[in-house]
Amino acid sequence: MISFIKYHPRSNTYVIEKQAFLDEDLTLDGNVIVGQEVKFWKNLTVTGRLELGKGSVVRGNVKARSALVCSKAKILGNIETISELVLLDKAKISAAACHGDIRVRPGCVIDSVKADGTLEIVGKALVRKVEPLTKVIIRAEE
Repeated sequence: MISFIKYHPRSNTYVIEKQAFLDEDLTLDGNVIVGQEVKFWKNLTVTGRLELGKGSVVRGNVKARSALVCSKAKILGNIETISELVLLDKAKISAAACHGDIRVRPGCVIDSVKADGTLEIVGKALVRKVEPLTKVIIRAEE
C-alpha cells in the first residue's frame, strides 16, 4: 500500500493524506476519505462511500456507491454513483450520473447531469445540461 494511504479496519475506511499525488488508476474496496488538495491524474474507483476533500482534483473518471464532493473540488472526467451524490459549494464536474438523488450547493458547475432520483439545486449553480427524465427541484439559498 502507498505510504500516504492509511487503512482503518474497523470502519473499512481508507484515508488519503492531504496534498498527496497519484498518477495511476486507484481502486479501493471500502470507504475512502480524501484529504485536501489531493491530485488524481487517472481514474478513482471506490466500492463504498467517497468523501473527496476540499480543493482536490480528479483528472479521470470516478465511480462510487455514494459521494460527497467538497468545496472547490474538481472532477474533470465523469462521476457515477449508485445511491447519492452531494456537491458542496463551488465544486466543478464534467458529467454526473446517479441512480439516486443529487444535491447541488451554490457556485457549483456541472456540464451534464443525469439522476434517476431527484436533482436538487440550492442557490445559484450552473448546470449546462440536464438529461431527460431527471426530476429537478430548485430552492433559494437559505
